[in-house]
Amino acid sequence: MSAGPAASEIVPPSPGASPAVADLGGVAVGAGVGLVAGLSVPLAWGLVPAVLVGLGAVVLVARRGPGAPDPAVVAALPRARRIALAALILAPAIPLATVAARAIAGVVVAYPAALWAAAPAVLAAAVLPLLRRTWSQGLVLCALVFGTFAAGAWGARFEAAGAHARGETWGGPILGIHPFQTTAIVIDGYGPFDLPINDYVEPDGSKGYGPAALAEALTRDLQKIAELQYAEHGPARAYKAFAEATVVAEDLPEARERLDRPSEAPTEPRLHVTSGGVGRASRVEFVCPGAPNDPRPRKPDAVMERMCPDKYSSEASAGLGLTGRWTGYTEVLGQPRLSLGRALGWPRERVTGELRAWAWIALGLVFLAACGPRGRAAAGLSRWGGAVAAIAAVLSVMLLVPGLSVQVESWARPAAWEAPGALAPWVALLALGSGHAALAAGPAPSTRSGWRGLLSRALPVVAGTLGLAGSLAAATWWTPELTPPTGPAQAVPLAGVIAGLGEGLHRGSGLRIDVAEGVVAASAVALLLGLLAALLGPVVRFAGSALAPRRPVLAARLALLAVIVPAALLVLSRMSSGGAALLAPAAAMAWMAGTGLALAMPGGRRWPAIAEHLLAAVIVVVAGRQALAAQSNRTMWIALGVGVLITLAGLVLVPRVRSASDSATPAPRP
Repeated sequence: MSAGPAASEIVPPSPGASPAVADLGGVAVGAGVGLVAGLSVPLAWGLVPAVLVGLGAVVLVARRGPGAPDPAVVAALPRARRIALAALILAPAIPLATVAARAIAGVVVAYPAALWAAAPAVLAAAVLPLLRRTWSQGLVLCALVFGTFAAGAWGARFEAAGAHARGETWGGPILGIHPFQTTAIVIDGYGPFDLPINDYVEPDGSKGYGPAALAEALTRDLQKIAELQYAEHGPARAYKAFAEATVVAEDLPEARERLDRPSEAPTEPRLHVTSGGVGRASRVEFVCPGAPNDPRPRKPDAVMERMCPDKYSSEASAGLGLTGRWTGYTEVLGQPRLSLGRALGWPRERVTGELRAWAWIALGLVFLAACGPRGRAAAGLSRWGGAVAAIAAVLSVMLLVPGLSVQVESWARPAAWEAPGALAPWVALLALGSGHAALAAGPAPSTRSGWRGLLSRALPVVAGTLGLAGSLAAATWWTPELTPPTGPAQAVPLAGVIAGLGEGLHRGSGLRIDVAEGVVAASAVALLLGLLAALLGPVVRFAGSALAPRRPVLAARLALLAVIVPAALLVLSRMSSGGAALLAPAAAMAWMAGTGLALAMPGGRRWPAIAEHLLAAVIVVVAGRQALAAQSNRTMWIALGVGVLITLAGLVLVPRVRSASDSATPAPRP
């Protein structure tokens, strides 16, 4: 066997960072996967079993060594083993990077205030690599973290101040109705709630309500709905939508209805209703009355979309001008001030196109950061995301525990633990035990405690688990929606999770609900950018060095292209839900990559590591079968077939090889 290259020829994954700061790259990987995949321990089985499972995983990873191996040790391995190890590292990075990019796109589309996190991101990529002292890096990181929180708050206030940030509806001309007729209203998707009119309504105010008095009465009704339905149990977004809604009577130019006679007056009284909420979800709808009193968001109902079946209900809406059947009735949805689709002139229906565009922008920007000198900019982004995750985890236990007493739609769905053999809920735990978190943190010096680095990576997952386990019902599960929407009415990825966490932050800290959601959205973008930068930065560079140790820079660039190009194509894939369907097999293979790194390191107890490596291979196959059973198509077959081949190739890491020192010493010639 030929001697491997010297250690100076290998590109270190995380150059120039102190050990305490370098650990944050691993935090970004573990917490980022936890954000897009859900919690890593089973809440449905109770808090004690969850903690035991989590501690068992931490002990297992600590036993085989949570740190990354020395690149020189990997470079001295035989070529077949280096290629197998690099494939185990790069293959799961493709769907993980795709899901991270799609999640970033979903957050910025649903909450444009998160775009303000770009300012601390640029500072993290430009400033952090220039610092060498631990205390200076720590101070800058803390400033960037709280600057990220402030950026989200400022972005929310900026969006709320927009001229068209709130959904509005202009009714048709008020013709008048007799007493005891009804219409119904839906604001920001919450409702419908009946609005009975208990007196005459005349456009000139001669009898019963005039337009101005009717507007005041409807405003009081909306405020009463907010107090009765949402004040105590929330959600706060719904309370704000009704409590801050306004109804104003305006005299607008007449809507010419009949051509057989001239108009009676140049203007007509109409109602102008404005939602109290802001953003894309802000809208005001008048619908058929008679629906059940249900404060949850309205589900699609074919009957509600048709003409009201009851004559009096129908005529009541028409008499007030509050029906789409009447000329002049207009609904205007809330418009974000910072929007890619709005800047390009796209209609609101092109949600999928905007998601793809933002995902490609995220991949492209992190690609440029990873191509920089020795990947320092990408490493700075990953440590910034890890710092946001670590501080947010501590704050979540302090602020979110007393505030998540409401049922959030994204958490109220049936728990995946109803099928105990399902592997999807274990994604974050598998990622924590993978080699990607260790590679993002870089090679661990012998003087650094592996336990400290591992616990820092596990902190966000453990804190999030404890925070939600103490607040949510035992049967709920954090299952973020990652499937791309098929229409503008469907939620974009991670929108429900951001809304739920914003609800908890609002109740725990007293921030306004839109500001709280902006802070959470900016933090989520920071964490997801940290995950993406860690995958495309130090992780890919390490894999490239393993592929071609003598030309590490060129190999790292080729490895980066091998990840970024399939990820950009996978963004287009509807058959794999934008890579979300491959998340569980990818996390299982990432765990196998971690056991492969442990086998590549000299010393230690080898047989337990071999057993774990073989078990990881079995889990990869099982996860692939479950993913294929849930979504069987050509794309899934191709992706999982490639995964099985890489898993089989990864078994070449099992046989023992000589250590790096032995490999570097030529054998004596006979």
